Amino acid sequence: MTTQTLAPGDADRRTRLRTVASRRGVLVPVTLAVAFVVTQGLAQALTPFIRQDDWTFLLPDNTKDVGPPSYYNISEGRWLNTGWWWLVGQHGTPASAAITYALGYAVLVAGMWRVLRLAGVRPGPVVDALLGLALYASAIWVQLLYWPGALTPSIIVGATAMWLLPWAARTRRRFALWFVLSGIGAVLTYPPIGVVLLVFAVLHQRDAPWRRVLAVVGAWVASFGIGVLVTYTLNLVVNQHFGLRLAAWRHANPLTSLDALRVNTGRWLETVGALWSEQWWVGLVGLLAVGIGWADTTVRRRLQRLLVAFAVAIGIDAAQTIGTGVVTEGRGQLWTWLFAVLPVALLLLPDASTDAGAAATPKASGASGSRVPLPGGRLSDQVATLMLGVLAIGGVLAWRADIGVHQATRMTFSAIAGQAAERVAASTPEGASPVIVLYQDPVVADSRNGRLTLSTFSMALRVEQGLSPRPCSGQECAQLATLRPGSLAQLDPTGSGRPVVGVAVPTPPGWL
Repeated sequence: MTTQTLAPGDADRRTRLRTVASRRGVLVPVTLAVAFVVTQGLAQALTPFIRQDDWTFLLPDNTKDVGPPSYYNISEGRWLNTGWWWLVGQHGTPASAAITYALGYAVLVAGMWRVLRLAGVRPGPVVDALLGLALYASAIWVQLLYWPGALTPSIIVGATAMWLLPWAARTRRRFALWFVLSGIGAVLTYPPIGVVLLVFAVLHQRDAPWRRVLAVVGAWVASFGIGVLVTYTLNLVVNQHFGLRLAAWRHANPLTSLDALRVNTGRWLETVGALWSEQWWVGLVGLLAVGIGWADTTVRRRLQRLLVAFAVAIGIDAAQTIGTGVVTEGRGQLWTWLFAVLPVALLLLPDASTDAGAAATPKASGASGSRVPLPGGRLSDQVATLMLGVLAIGGVLAWRADIGVHQATRMTFSAIAGQAAERVAASTPEGASPVIVLYQDPVVADSRNGRLTLSTFSMALRVEQGLSPRPCSGQECAQLATLRPGSLAQLDPTGSGRPVVGVAVPTPPGWL
């Protein structure tokens, strides 16, 4: 009798679970595909804008005026990036690299979304799609799209680790192995990815005892240290230097005195201030979500553990800058977007009284730790949906703006490069080598933005048009100095009698 009574219920439950899984199997890829289009990610994937130092990981070694990948091993510890370049990067194209990066990022976001669901965040389809869009449209991550050659390995490491996280967390031995491998992989590709993995590893613990949560944090810190040790050891074996040789442009200032402490602390505080002033609205949403969630006992336990992970992220960043004087670029603080999205997502957790099928009577309205119900649903659900909408819309607009200005620069540079190629082809006698020279205002040329613009424009000529420009000299520069930036001119022939086409390098774009 008992078996006959339970069997239909179990069958119904299995049917419901299969239906939910089937719906989610459609919801996730459709949402990510829509996000890919509405954020203009498709434009960046098909016609990528490449930042100047990413060409190192897209072109063969010894390419003229392009640094060797080995430089980034000794200066930044990018050993796995170099391995990827050797196996894949140098044999592909900018478009193939950008498409691979875009696909990897979508898989990573799907993995984050899955971990949230396993942690108990399971809203209805519409809100769930909004959550997926908010996860995807990180106003910070968009700033990394222009280095697909260098950063694709980090996306692969992050996506693989994110999808393996639930499996690894089932046993201590697997979890330990997961931490070691993901920590090494992150450090040897792009360390900020490791911080994202820490946040989701803590989130996956749900409301586990503090001892276990702190053990997870400790394991991550240890794995990060192991990754640093591996990097330093590889540099010792290959480059005879234990550690990193930081590039001069990073303005390192080792902590050797109280004055260095003062300077480095000031650098860190200035960087943090600049970061949050640019995305104040993200911080505001995160703080509001934390404040609202703190009033609910179910959410508060999760928030407390999540805030520990964020505190570790802040501590790691502060320790690096105060210890070395080197600041982390805002685009490297990937966890800051999660500071808003994840607390908002936790507001969608089911009540403790209804979680796991419990049938306990809800607490009276106004009691400590309760949620205030409204006719259209819980207040926390409605507020969370509103905040997810703010994050999703704000993130999409941030992506469209960032990709838009980069695409505009790409098209401007490509158009000028195309005009230069046509002028060279028309003026160069058959069988002669074309001569194309570049001029840049000396004041602009001496600035960081000027140097970046010159190298980026030069690569447009090299890669898109197959031309090898050189700097102007003497009378050439004098003739080109009268041109507006972005203009071309036919110069007097050189001593060899070959015509020379000169180009005034475009003005540095405003987004630099």
